[in-house]
Amino acid sequence: MKADTKQATLSQKLIEKGKVFTLSNFLSFIRLIGAFYLYYLVINHLTEAALLLTFVLIVTDFADGYFARKLNQVSELGKVLDPIADKFCVGLAIIALYQEYGLPFWITALIIGRDVAILIGSLVLVSRLPYVTPSAWPGKIAVSIISFLFLAYLVEALAAFRFPLEILAIISIIVSSLHYIYVFYKKLKETPAN
Repeated sequence: MKADTKQATLSQKLIEKGKVFTLSNFLSFIRLIGAFYLYYLVINHLTEAALLLTFVLIVTDFADGYFARKLNQVSELGKVLDPIADKFCVGLAIIALYQEYGLPFWITALIIGRDVAILIGSLVLVSRLPYVTPSAWPGKIAVSIISFLFLAYLVEALAAFRFPLEILAIISIIVSSLHYIYVFYKKLKETPAN
C-alpha cells in the first residue's frame, strides 16, 4: 500500500459518516455564528444583550461537549469545530474590547497571536496525523480566564478585577502556549514516515 493511502484525507477525517449533522456540532456552529453577533453587540455598547449572549455561548460550549459524550457523537469534525468556535468568540470579543473599552493593545495582540498560532499548529497536525488532536485543559483554563477578563471590561462594576485578571490571563496564555508547543512537537514525531 502506498504511503499516501495510509492516511485519510483531511475531508475524510472531518466528515465521518453519521457524525456530521449532530447536536454537538450544531451547538458549536451556533457558537461560531454567535461570535459575530457578540462582536456587533459589544462595539455598539449593548451591554445587557452582550452579557445575555455571552451566557448563551458559554452554555453551548459546555453543552456541545456534554452531548458529544452522552450521545456518542464525538467526531473529528467536532474536535475541529469546537475550538474554532471558541477562538472566534474570544478573538472577536477581545478585538471589540480593544476598539471600544480600552483593553490594552499588547494584551489583545497576545491573545489573538496565541489563538492564531494554535490554529496554524492544529492545521499542520490535522494534515499529518490520521486523527484530530482534541483541545487541552490548559487552553480551556486560559479561555475561561480570558472570558472573566472580558466581563470585567464589559461591566464597569467589575473594573477593579481587570488588572488581576490581566495578570492571570498572561500567565495562563504562557502556560497553555508552552503546553501546546510541547504537544505539537510530540505529535509531529507520530507522523508516519513517507
